[in-house]
Amino acid sequence: MKIGILGQGRWGITIKKLLEENNYEVLGFHHTDTSWGEKLDCLCVALPVQHIRETLLRFPSPRCPVISLSKGLEIGTGKRASEIIKDVWKDVIVGALSGPNFSEEILAGLPAASVVAAEEVNLGKFFQNIFHSKRFRVYRSTDLVGVELGGALKNIYAIAGGLCYGLKLGENAHASLLTRSLSEMTRLGTAAGGKMETFFGLSGVGDLLLTASSIKSRNFRLGARLAAGLSLNEAIAMEPTVIEGLPTTISVYKSRLFTQQKKPIADEIYRILYENKKIHESVVDLLERRVGEED
Repeated sequence: MKIGILGQGRWGITIKKLLEENNYEVLGFHHTDTSWGEKLDCLCVALPVQHIRETLLRFPSPRCPVISLSKGLEIGTGKRASEIIKDVWKDVIVGALSGPNFSEEILAGLPAASVVAAEEVNLGKFFQNIFHSKRFRVYRSTDLVGVELGGALKNIYAIAGGLCYGLKLGENAHASLLTRSLSEMTRLGTAAGGKMETFFGLSGVGDLLLTASSIKSRNFRLGARLAAGLSLNEAIAMEPTVIEGLPTTISVYKSRLFTQQKKPIADEIYRILYENKKIHESVVDLLERRVGEED
C-alpha cells in the first residue's frame, strides 16, 4: 500500500515514521509540489490549516481516501480541515486523526494514543488499521465534527494554560481553568454539531490536558511568554512553526457558529491577543463574573 503525506513539517515526518514502521511505502510531498506522480492508496494532509486550501488547489484530486492530521479552523469561514479538503476535492472521502500527541515523544519511541474519525464506519476502520501499532494505539469515532473541533478548540485553552503558568497563579487556579475550559469547549463543540461524549475522549479532554499543561506545547509557551511580558510579535518570533491557537482564536471569536455561545475564556484570550487588553485585567474580569450553577 502506498500512502502519501502532504506536508513535511515535524508532524508529517512523525507520521511518516509511524507508517513506515507499519511496513507501508510512504511518499512525502512538499507544499510546493503540484502532482502525486503515481497512484496513492491513501493521502495524509499535514499542513497548517490556514494553508490547506491554497495548497490543495495546486494538486489534482488524489482519488483515494484522505485523512487530515491538521488541527485548527480556517479564518473567515470557520471551517474544519476536512471541510476545506472537501471544498477543494469534492470527490474524495475524508477523515481526521487527532489526540494528545507530542511529535518529539513519538519520534523517541514513547507510547501514545489517538483517535481516527470518519462518518462512515468502514472508512474509520480503514484509517484505524493503517495507523494502529503496538506503541501508537488508535481508537475510532464516527463523530468527525467533534473530533476535529476538540483538536482545534483546545489550542485556545492551551494559550490560557500558559498564561496561568506564566503568571504563577498556582495549581488550584490551573485545575479550575482546565475544568472550565473543558466545559466551554464542549459547549462550543456541541453547538457546532459535535457529540458531547467526544469532548471527554482523546481528542477533547486528552488533548486539552496535554497542551494546556506542558511547556512542550507551542500554544502553552506562547501564553507563558506573554505572561512574562513579551509582546505578541516577540512571542511568535520565538517559534519556528505555526501556532494554531492564534488563527483559531480569531475564527471562534468571529464565526457565526460560535458568536451566540457563552465563551468567556476564549473571548478574553482574543482580547489579550488582538485588542491589547492587559492580562491582569482579563484575569480580574474572569474572576468577577457572576456565579451560578456549574454547567
